[in-house]
Amino acid sequence: MSESKTRAGDWCRRRWHTVRTSLEEAVRGPGEARDGVLLLVKGAAAATVAWCLSSWLLPVNVTAFAPFTALLALQATVYRSVWESAQYLGAMAVGTAVAAGFGSTVGVHAWTLCVLVFVALGVARLRLLGGQGAQIPVVALFAFAGGGGRVDYIGHLVASAAIGVCCGLAAHFAVAPPPHTDTARRRVEELTARTQTLLRDLAGTAERKTAGEDVRGEDWPRRCEELAAQAADARSVLEREQENARLNPRRPWNSAQASLRRCHETIGMIERIGTHVRSIGRALTYEPRTPEPSGPRRAFEASVSADFAASYAELLHATAEGLECLAPPRGPDDPARLRRRVEEAERRYEEVVTTARSGREGEWPVHGTVLVEAARILEEIRHTSDLVADTRG
Repeated sequence: MSESKTRAGDWCRRRWHTVRTSLEEAVRGPGEARDGVLLLVKGAAAATVAWCLSSWLLPVNVTAFAPFTALLALQATVYRSVWESAQYLGAMAVGTAVAAGFGSTVGVHAWTLCVLVFVALGVARLRLLGGQGAQIPVVALFAFAGGGGRVDYIGHLVASAAIGVCCGLAAHFAVAPPPHTDTARRRVEELTARTQTLLRDLAGTAERKTAGEDVRGEDWPRRCEELAAQAADARSVLEREQENARLNPRRPWNSAQASLRRCHETIGMIERIGTHVRSIGRALTYEPRTPEPSGPRRAFEASVSADFAASYAELLHATAEGLECLAPPRGPDDPARLRRRVEEAERRYEEVVTTARSGREGEWPVHGTVLVEAARILEEIRHTSDLVADTRG
């Protein structure tokens, strides 16, 4: 029992810490936390106004639909609010039409209710109205069982829903989420810093291989998967911010849109770099499991040599410096410095290629593979820097 109380106390303390942190962030300044608090306030206000209006204008048996649809209309962004409201009104139109059709023709019976629900569920499964399609059988049941499919009841039901939608959208347009991009930009900056660390750690692996240390235990696939998951999380935040720009009455959005486009390009670059890093890590940590053959080792059995790993580590460090100079998502503060860094890394790449070609012939396939991956990373940095410069201009 004491252990259960301890777990319950820990859970309550964690929840309280989360709530307190969110409130502090909301008070501190604009951001995701403040948007969440404003959404709560707007939801309470819109539902109250919708209920008052529907109670004043409509019969009491339909007033509950007004605050319900007001809350449904208040989504995280203006665009999603409009889209979800339109889908719900479409679901209501289909559901009430089905109920009116059955009620005016065959009447209200147990078997007709069964058929009506079957038809409404079948229409909902077509996914014509997205997630709101599930409301079709709900509305049909209310209109059929509660109002007997009568046209006057259905009219009041639709009017109550329309009042709720109008109140919800009015609250959202009156106090629309502000055009801030700090959250998305911060996530991308953190992601870029992790990618730089990943490249430098990869260079450290090459250096340890040069020193003759065992590097087979390093789990590069797991680290690359973590980077991919972090990139997906950053992309979801970015997509929410981009959606917030659509239909938002608050202006200006030009600078914000440019910043979001830079974030989008940077996330794509990091996702692609992650696949290259995974391939390089696999090559650097690979050691043949078969005994050394008496003759020359076959190409697919070769591993990265210690001499090559030393020069390759320098190439990876130079590549990480180029990524650092890119400084996404704001873009390079000194484009000339970035260009010099990339050119230095490319010169280092050519030197490593020349050295690798002069080595043992059997080692070139694996050396060539990791060199191609490094060249692709450099190309990603150069390409993204050009795109970022275009959006800044």
